[in-house]
Amino acid sequence: MITITTVRTTDLPVLWAMAVLPHHGATADASVPIPLPAAGGPPAEFPDLADPTASLLEAGGSLLVAEVNGHLVGMAGFRPSERPARAEVVHVRVHPALRRRGVGRGLMAAVETEAAQRGFTEAWLDTATNMPEAMAFYEGVGYAEVGRESRSEWQWTLVYYLKKLTP
Repeated sequence: MITITTVRTTDLPVLWAMAVLPHHGATADASVPIPLPAAGGPPAEFPDLADPTASLLEAGGSLLVAEVNGHLVGMAGFRPSERPARAEVVHVRVHPALRRRGVGRGLMAAVETEAAQRGFTEAWLDTATNMPEAMAFYEGVGYAEVGRESRSEWQWTLVYYLKKLTP
């Protein structure tokens, strides 16, 4: 059974480890251990995960975690975007050994419900073309592609998605 709750400070070392696991390629990898070994500190590439209370929760957003059998196996959050009433979905991750088992769908539904309850009318996110599984996942949960962005220094193209939220 999947349990979804708001992040706790004690969750952070495992979430930091999850944040830097490869999140493109195969959709499932049963060789990654459950539970994940805790990271010694926040990942440099995701500075807002060092203190999600300040960076997400106090900003009007949220960070949710998914647990299965007492182990953290996923996370997803949102924060207000530059556009009024638009929530930016961030840090969507599912433990590689448990992908394609409903964890991501549960997290996305919980994020969207919480964002709608706070008055957001749409959810926005981005992924990249080097993650076709992620693109298919977001489209499968109702997100529509609304644009792309490429830069000469990138090996991929960013893909932007939007979904209308219902209260």
